[in-house]
Amino acid sequence: MFIKRIFSGYLRLCLLLCLMAIAQATIMQVKVVKAAEAVSEPTEEDANFGEVYDVRSISREPDEETFIPVQDRQFPDLSPKGVIIGKLNVLPKLSFESRYNDNLYATNDDETSDLSEHIIPAITIRTLQDRHFFGLQANAEIIKHLEQTSEDRENYFVSAGGYFEARHDLLLPYNLTYTVNHQNRTDNLSRVFTREPLEIAELVAEAGVAYKPNRIGLSATGRHIRKRFDDGVSLQDPTVRVVKSDADFNTNELELEATYEFPVNHTAFIRGIAGKTEFEDSIYDDGSNTYTGTFRDSVNGRILAGIITNYKGIVLSDIGIGYATADYDDDTIEDVSSFAVDADIDWNITKLTTLGLNVTRSIVQDNEIIQGIVQTAGTFAVDHELQRNLLLNGYITYLNRDFENITREDDLYRLGLGVLYRPSPYFNIKGEYIHTNQDSTLAGNEFDQNIFMVRLTGQY
Repeated sequence: MFIKRIFSGYLRLCLLLCLMAIAQATIMQVKVVKAAEAVSEPTEEDANFGEVYDVRSISREPDEETFIPVQDRQFPDLSPKGVIIGKLNVLPKLSFESRYNDNLYATNDDETSDLSEHIIPAITIRTLQDRHFFGLQANAEIIKHLEQTSEDRENYFVSAGGYFEARHDLLLPYNLTYTVNHQNRTDNLSRVFTREPLEIAELVAEAGVAYKPNRIGLSATGRHIRKRFDDGVSLQDPTVRVVKSDADFNTNELELEATYEFPVNHTAFIRGIAGKTEFEDSIYDDGSNTYTGTFRDSVNGRILAGIITNYKGIVLSDIGIGYATADYDDDTIEDVSSFAVDADIDWNITKLTTLGLNVTRSIVQDNEIIQGIVQTAGTFAVDHELQRNLLLNGYITYLNRDFENITREDDLYRLGLGVLYRPSPYFNIKGEYIHTNQDSTLAGNEFDQNIFMVRLTGQY
């Protein structure tokens, strides 16, 4: 009981700091930020997301009169400077997070709540010069729960990549990413929970060539994906084995892209991906406790055509529409095809407010679902800059999973509200509330979940 009071007191203290930060800033006069002040290199908000270098990216620097979306702005007096070591810039970061979850296992009854503490050390290293750019990013997340100690876990992420500039118009990009993560309880589609969180390890290796002699750009990227799942025992009955390793797979794919750049900052593109996915084992049947001999190996394809736009720093968009297919080797598994969408739009309706829309539609797979799943997701977000060091944000997400050849459909709704206070370039504090609701035609698959989070970050 004493420890629980300490956790609760700490959470209240962090929330009080958030409220004090908001009160301090709102009594100050809101000044209009000039467009020139907002031009800066975008940095990642959170070390847990994104890669060091996108091997497809070859883009013109934004015009000086434009500015970027609110959530990506980093003003010089609020940005970490890092440590210069030779020709490298090293930026360390350390975050402490308190989180309360009122439905830890995402169940529709007998809900379990708990407090958790997260320690997130991170480091980013990148070269100072643009030619032959190289960057490395690494972080860890250590999670400890107050009561449900079986949920304690450690996550790791490391990514290294860049490009070799053979000529001014010829780049050779590369990237290597390794992740050790654990499946979120809300992402378990089978509802067969393991006693401890399911560990997932993923390795992604990419290399390619990008040629852009003029307005026309051509690129080719080879990609290898290796994903491994741990096995476990049932949360309800530890004597029952839960096999997840039948989802271990390797994917090799080739991505080709052609672009044409229009004046000014508008680029049309067509992008195609073709690959082969092979599983290490056949599907495991929990009822008979045997491998069935049925493999989910498939040939996958996806093609998108669209346009990337930066209109005077007011509208920034990347919209692609096309077609995706998964052709399974085993005739007992029906092939899946669907139209595909990948769209990301940011609209700076004022110099202080950005509206964002992200829409995706793709074919995905889950280790407990034999057939493919057509997943459609959309997120509408609002980011507002009260002050240069005080940001508010909110978003609404809708996600639909349409399971092929079975009478099941999931609808997930998520609402998020957050505040970020940056009093100096050396630390910031963030508060966030997330509500998740899922409806499903599968009995027992519905749930509601509320998460309250406060994070304090120190950086240099």
